[in-house]
Amino acid sequence: MSDARTRRFLVVANRTESAPQLLEEIEKRAHDDAVFLLTVPPERHPEAPDWTTDQARDLVQRAARGRPVEIVDCGEDAAATVGEIVAGGGCDEILLSTPPEHHPHWHRHSLPERIQELGIPVTVIPPDRSGWSAGHGFPDEWVRIEAGPLT
Repeated sequence: MSDARTRRFLVVANRTESAPQLLEEIEKRAHDDAVFLLTVPPERHPEAPDWTTDQARDLVQRAARGRPVEIVDCGEDAAATVGEIVAGGGCDEILLSTPPEHHPHWHRHSLPERIQELGIPVTVIPPDRSGWSAGHGFPDEWVRIEAGPLT
């Protein structure tokens, strides 16, 4: 029996230009003690391309090298669902890769502040090569430029 503590990674992701970087970050964390929770927030623009939950799970499963990947239904409000998972101690780290238009929902729920208070590490992967607008609003230490396409 292993003494290693299971690490639960919450992956909040839509298909973006930076999906390959997200999958690389998942692969880096795919150790024997890792479990991945995956939620795909609904895309609010019907013409915007996105992956289905099944497509996302298959890609995350491959990147996780066979580690468990559990789908979390985000319901009507993905940010509220993330808040509930965080408040309930359901994850040890968050990997976030969503379009910028999703980010105001995090702020409406005060998620950055709540997550910082709990000390949960967050890696925000910029969704595209254009970088961030001044209004993305996440703490600077969350944005991992080395993980995104801006390097």
